[in-house]
Amino acid sequence: MSGSPEEWYRSLPIITRGYLTGAFATTILCQLEFIQPQLLILDFGALVGSLEVWRLFTNFLFFGNFSMNFCFAMFFLVRYGRELEAKRFEGRAGDMLWMMMATGLVLVGLAYVMGDTPVLSQPMLSVLVYLWSRENSEQVLSIFGLFNVQAFYFPWVLCAIRVLMGGSPVQDLMGIFAGHVYYFVEDVQGVRLSAPQFLSDMLNTPEPAAQRARARQNVMGGHNWGGGGQRLG
Repeated sequence: MSGSPEEWYRSLPIITRGYLTGAFATTILCQLEFIQPQLLILDFGALVGSLEVWRLFTNFLFFGNFSMNFCFAMFFLVRYGRELEAKRFEGRAGDMLWMMMATGLVLVGLAYVMGDTPVLSQPMLSVLVYLWSRENSEQVLSIFGLFNVQAFYFPWVLCAIRVLMGGSPVQDLMGIFAGHVYYFVEDVQGVRLSAPQFLSDMLNTPEPAAQRARARQNVMGGHNWGGGGQRLG
């Protein structure tokens, strides 16, 4: 475990760390009223009419003002974004960012069709949780110590909890849909959605020799199996 907050922060994978930093910076600027949230949200009229293209990105960074909801959102971002980046996208930070851009484009399309979805930060968290649940489908999670659930069903459990607490499931379902589109294309259809070369060169880390040797072993028939359950709450 890291010895200080700075060491913990630096230990985060680059994309998760960047998203966390962007979310905190956006919230602080809005909290101090340096930026109005209306300038960050996904407004298609302003996007097309005034070419305010930054809205395509900033709406994913806005999680509202500092609150318990914001703290829970940051917990989910770090908890599941870090594990997803370290496992599925190990050494491929460029592909992680490309995945978020691809699923973000799906979410923007859904927001345009459905309307009245000016902020897509929560659906993007649902994308990360969904892909994490697919990557760790056999793990068993303890939900606040009340009951156990297989990780495969975790996104649906979170959606059900939101409904039971009086919220709307729409944003969760948007994230699940976008995440499943990516999963279907990559894992079911076998189409590799690799990042452009400049992103890979800028963000990817060199593959260690030992890892390359394990990869060659897998090609010849070896297998690496995940293991170990984890608890939530």
